Amino acid sequence: MRQAPLPLPADARADDELMQLAAAGERAAFEVLVRRHQARVRAYCARWCGSSAHGDDLAQECFVELWRRRSRYVPEGKLKAYLFHIAANRCKNQQRAEGRRLALVDAEPVPAGERAPISERFALRERHEHVQTGLAKLPEPQREAVLLRYSAELDYAEIASLLGAPEATVRSRVFLGLIKLRRLLRRENEA
Repeated sequence: MRQAPLPLPADARADDELMQLAAAGERAAFEVLVRRHQARVRAYCARWCGSSAHGDDLAQECFVELWRRRSRYVPEGKLKAYLFHIAANRCKNQQRAEGRRLALVDAEPVPAGERAPISERFALRERHEHVQTGLAKLPEPQREAVLLRYSAELDYAEIASLLGAPEATVRSRVFLGLIKLRRLLRRENEA
């Protein structure tokens, strides 16, 4: 007689399984998903909209929307792409609603025990502002692809699925976006 295997702890379960549990009303499973993806969604939203505080609000809205859609989610191993699709739409809607360009994001705070000298913090903040300014000048498809690749840390297949574009197109957008961003940054440094 075989014993039934012990259930996996929630943190060890796959995203799709956690979404199915959430759809069945298991809030703890959804909390694991939030903890797992929250940092990347917050970073993506903050960089898209130009404000850490605004990005946090948008990220929270994304998870509320994911909770609302939990019973309609089709488990195909693409939850991360699904979540960033929600995030991209929220960010675009927010940008349209405000009718403004991408603003600068404050540099991420340095933990208290790891304070760098003020000159290094100033240089880091200035470099961060240059990158944000450059990102704001990229065409939207390139900016979106670069942010999904480097802020959201999605792979090219996930981005392609999310954007409904061929993977080669996504790779091209990221590549061209990075080239354009480097040129913009080089011009600003020379000025």
